Amino acid sequence: MHPDVQKERPIGYLIHDVARLYRRRFEEEARAHGLTLAQWKALGTIHWKEAVTQVALASAIDADPMTVSGILDRLEKRGLIERYAHPEDSRAKLSRLTEAGVALVGEARHVGAELYRNSLVGLSEAERQAVIAGLSRIRENLVNLGPEADQEKEAV
Repeated sequence: MHPDVQKERPIGYLIHDVARLYRRRFEEEARAHGLTLAQWKALGTIHWKEAVTQVALASAIDADPMTVSGILDRLEKRGLIERYAHPEDSRAKLSRLTEAGVALVGEARHVGAELYRNSLVGLSEAERQAVIAGLSRIRENLVNLGPEADQEKEAV
């Protein structure tokens, strides 16, 4: 194996491992609130987008629409969201958070901020900025390699 490839390979493994550990910590917290990680993500996305269709939500949380339908059913039964008719498309439903959902998202934000702070312990501000810049460049490079590049160009 070429020496440069050997030096670069650990970056992918580290990115994967860090993402896996972040996901695991969030899963643990979601379980503590009686939710799955997918439900946790759906609540956050509904909060950010306020009125979101099931199809858009599925895309945002990287799940299929049928899975999202079940997620929304469970969140609605718990009183965390409400669904209502789309004003311009009677076939589509939109979702929004209830007061209980807003409160839970507030807790999730606190958990996320604490996890973020704890994950960066020991890094200087310069190191943090270098990590952000490096990961942003890697993401941009990967997006430009795939079909997402065409989608992002069309959106501009």
